This record gives sequence, C-alpha cells and structure tokens, in this order.
Amino acid sequence: MSKSFILHDESLNSYGFWMLTSGADLNQFKKNPIMLFNHNQAWRGVQDEILPIGHWENIRIEEDKILADPKF
Repeated sequence: MSKSFILHDESLNSYGFWMLTSGADLNQFKKNPIMLFNHNQAWRGVQDEILPIGHWENIRIEEDKILADPKF
C-alpha cells in the first residue's frame, strides 16, 4: 500500500483564497485521474509537452482534505 498524498486542503493558498472541500465535485477527475510532472508546467519550455508520470487511486475526501494514493 502506498502513502497517501493530500491533493487539497482548506488552507489559504498562495493566491489569497481557499476552497471548501465540501464544494468539490470529483466525478470528472475520477474518470481520468492522471498525475502530471511538475503539476501542470511545460517541460523544457515546450507548452504542448506536459508529461504524465502516473495516476491517482483511492481518491477520497476525509474531513477537510482530498486524499489519493499515487501509482507511478
């Protein structure tokens, strides 16, 4: 069993706002839960080259957090 990652919590983010976990709709994400290299940044400066490095399993909400297990 792999270690779970926190994908989201209700803490204040770097943009100065937060999202309530209770408002999250994970249905679309669960259909294609890919994990991207460097979050969603282009690699080597090429905008079209966003590399998937795995996917998320066991996506779930626990208290005020969205958790998932990585599969590399």
